[in-house]
Amino acid sequence: MLFMYSLAFGQEFKDITSDYKVTFPQDFYYKSDYRVQWWYFTGHLYDEEGREFGYELTFFVVGVQKKDYKSQFGLRNIYISHFALSDMAEQKFFFSDKSDSGAFNFAGARDNQLHVWVGKNRLQGTMKKMHLHASDGERAINLTLTPTKPIVLHGENGYSRKSEESPLIASVYFSYTNLNTEGTITVVNRTFRVRGKSWFDREFSSRGLSEKQTGWDWFALRLDDNREVMLYLLRNRDGSIDKLSSGTFIYSNGSYRHLTRKDFSVTATKYYRSRKTGARYPSQWKIDIPSENIQLRLTPLLEDQELVTPYSTFNFYWEGVCVVEGTLSGRAYVEMTGYSRRT
Repeated sequence: MLFMYSLAFGQEFKDITSDYKVTFPQDFYYKSDYRVQWWYFTGHLYDEEGREFGYELTFFVVGVQKKDYKSQFGLRNIYISHFALSDMAEQKFFFSDKSDSGAFNFAGARDNQLHVWVGKNRLQGTMKKMHLHASDGERAINLTLTPTKPIVLHGENGYSRKSEESPLIASVYFSYTNLNTEGTITVVNRTFRVRGKSWFDREFSSRGLSEKQTGWDWFALRLDDNREVMLYLLRNRDGSIDKLSSGTFIYSNGSYRHLTRKDFSVTATKYYRSRKTGARYPSQWKIDIPSENIQLRLTPLLEDQELVTPYSTFNFYWEGVCVVEGTLSGRAYVEMTGYSRRT
């Protein structure tokens, strides 16, 4: 996943370059040298009777300035969290967002351990086991995640370039694409014990989109044969796709390979109009990966999974659960940003 933001870029934050060496576990932790970073979780969970839920829990840290303050009120970072649940049985989508300056430890991120929090939303743990908690009053998750495959380094050993325009428009990007997940989901006054699979993305950077770019479509596919696929399309303002759009194909044994723009195709075959914002989003896709003999169709299990974020990033985007059909079946999360409101 990428993060769209608009800030004046100074020289106080480091750029990502192709010679960056990913280091564990340090790169799981908060990195003060980079302007924006995130820990991003999505998952497909089921209760004991097969009731299906999708969830998204994200944590962002956006650097405002690198300055030490004696006062608790000095603004160095903005901490942001988004929490969403898709309840397939009820065909309902719930979302909340929050942000905080970090004063008095209402939000924060540690640079020596995996611990990030914004209000009641919290990530804690280690590379071997992570714990998530989120609550917005009537809905909550308490989940434990354990990786079943090694870490995947996207791009070139974790260096993920995001634009033809400059090699500095890039991020460090790695994932756990297959995490066993168990815990509870609470919806209003009912709690469900759930199990399933999650996907975790970690990225950090000091650059946003290029001037030519308007948004992206991101796909995280979990196939029933224990393989996964990550793809992203970076959309330009003239309607073209940036040639640096790419992906990763992950095999059942944990090995993986980089996919260039020429290795796959994504075609939108249906669209829908949001009642919240008027934005027109794709609502079905055809995905072909010829080298793997894969032809897939992705369809949202719930059409309205759009997030509007008045308490944090002040934007809107679509992210939700999709069913995967075709040469293989499975589930996917799809994210779409940068689609314009209807005027």
